[in-house]
Amino acid sequence: MSYTATLETRGYRGNRAARNRMASRLLYWAEEVVVFLLIFQFSTALVASLLTDPNDLESKSSLARNLWYPGYFMVLFLTVRDLPKVVRTAVFNPLLILAILWCGLSYLWSIEPDVTLRRSIALLMTTLFGLVLAARYDWNELVQRLALVFLVTAVISLVLAVFVPSLGVMQEIHHGAWRGAWLEKNSFGTRMAVGLTLMMCAFAMQPKRWWLWVPAGVLCFGLVIMSTSKAALLAALVAIIGFLVIRVFRRFPILRIPVMYSVVLSLGLLGFLIIFMPDMMFEIIGKERTLTGRTDIWQALVLAIQDKQLLGYGYGAFWHDTTGPSYWVRFSLEWGVPTAHNGWMETWLSAGVVAVVLFGLLYMITIFLALDRLYRGGVENYWVILSTILFLMISLSESTILQQNDLSWVMFVATSAKLFAFSPAYWRKTPIAV
Repeated sequence: MSYTATLETRGYRGNRAARNRMASRLLYWAEEVVVFLLIFQFSTALVASLLTDPNDLESKSSLARNLWYPGYFMVLFLTVRDLPKVVRTAVFNPLLILAILWCGLSYLWSIEPDVTLRRSIALLMTTLFGLVLAARYDWNELVQRLALVFLVTAVISLVLAVFVPSLGVMQEIHHGAWRGAWLEKNSFGTRMAVGLTLMMCAFAMQPKRWWLWVPAGVLCFGLVIMSTSKAALLAALVAIIGFLVIRVFRRFPILRIPVMYSVVLSLGLLGFLIIFMPDMMFEIIGKERTLTGRTDIWQALVLAIQDKQLLGYGYGAFWHDTTGPSYWVRFSLEWGVPTAHNGWMETWLSAGVVAVVLFGLLYMITIFLALDRLYRGGVENYWVILSTILFLMISLSESTILQQNDLSWVMFVATSAKLFAFSPAYWRKTPIAV
């Protein structure tokens, strides 16, 4: 082969390698855009407020429902793209798999089989997206991407509340309370509390980006206050205190035992006050004993649960038919209750005590693995501990457990799956306490 031919061959190979690198970069950024859009979609920001009548929360928009199908297609694309990793991540978490399968199996005894089938598929896609995030990213990459989406939703909410108050501020019920890019102030507040947690964790993992995450955290906390949601404010304060406790625990080993005793004593005192002085505690947080009517809902649902304790009414089926079993709950309360406002009761209604037990075991092992990261983990322990605790707190007033098309469930699945798979600890550069 001549010298000229050799140069041409090398030039061709070099150009081919350059084209391959360019194609790889384009594919990478295309997938990153897809992930961002999916996280944003599962946050339900904007879509519900734009496509749902705030005066008729029970009405369903066919357009809003159809928008999920492209999202599911993208989830399947990402799953196939990283199939071996997703499968390895999933098999480490059999309790999660059993819980999802049981919800799907409830189709056999559901009072609305078509609804259960459709929503079980949606739950599968939601869970699958959480597994994709767990398999695809390390702890830092996961938190940074989630934090970025929450920052975008916080900015959008601020803009709506200030410049388009007809969308961003409650107009009739709870007049003046901010609801941001969501339908209702409590949903907005709890999401901004989670956003605050993400900003703090993102800062802990990447302190050099303090200029982004510290102002973002302040913004999220301000939005929590503007939502006037007491539950969200409590969650935000727990996140801040928890962050400081973990920081002291990591940086000052000599204080670990006093910190642990202080936490245990504080929780014990709080439990004592709630049990024996409930009126005083409710007065402190500005709530009545019914928790804005939630306890009335729960009391009405106890009778419905007793009728089908073991198997439930079928996943996602209880509230669908307004003339079905939910009719008597709404009739007794004299308003159109849309959900149980409690993740545990919602799960019991959907798939019975079996689903509650499966998730209970899943959560207990997850929180144990999260707390174990205090001793064995890196900077990710801020996120795994705080997010798991906040998920439990929010599930007591919101239907987040085994919930289809819900970012809270996506994040729990991703965190739990990485813990069950013993995902490597994340250290910024060297194993130093942060």
